[in-house]
Amino acid sequence: MGLPLPGLWLKRLWVLFQVGLHVAMGKVLLTLFPRRVKQNILAMSEKTGMAKNPHFSYENWIPTFFSAQYFWFILKVRWQRLEDMTEQGGLAPNCPVVRLSGQRCNIWDFMQGNRPLVLNFGSCTPSFIFKFDQFKRLIEDFSSIADFLIIYIEEAHASG
Repeated sequence: MGLPLPGLWLKRLWVLFQVGLHVAMGKVLLTLFPRRVKQNILAMSEKTGMAKNPHFSYENWIPTFFSAQYFWFILKVRWQRLEDMTEQGGLAPNCPVVRLSGQRCNIWDFMQGNRPLVLNFGSCTPSFIFKFDQFKRLIEDFSSIADFLIIYIEEAHASG
């Protein structure tokens, strides 16, 4: 299911090459042009909103950029994204989920034979709550031919 094994390994090898090159070039540029790299990282932090974080300090973060830890983290994220991709009409990624009981499992564990599995992602936001009755009607109307799963997405709250 998903990518065929040889295709996945070739893509992983390509990602390994890309991330390795990115980290090596970053380390070289950081060594040769520290001021320019600092300007780029600070500009990037402005775009992403990282600069608004009072705990963000260039001096605290720069040692982590282009380190071995950075390399392994970026590689892990990029490899995971390869497995999370799907095409229209293809299988959904088999992402890990946690049941209300705390038991860890994967999305595919909820599939029953060839029945379609309808996934509804949401959190306790007004837009999700207000449309919940519509989703319940879908379940009532189509439960004889499909299964339904609600996947709760944790809200991103500002800390502090």
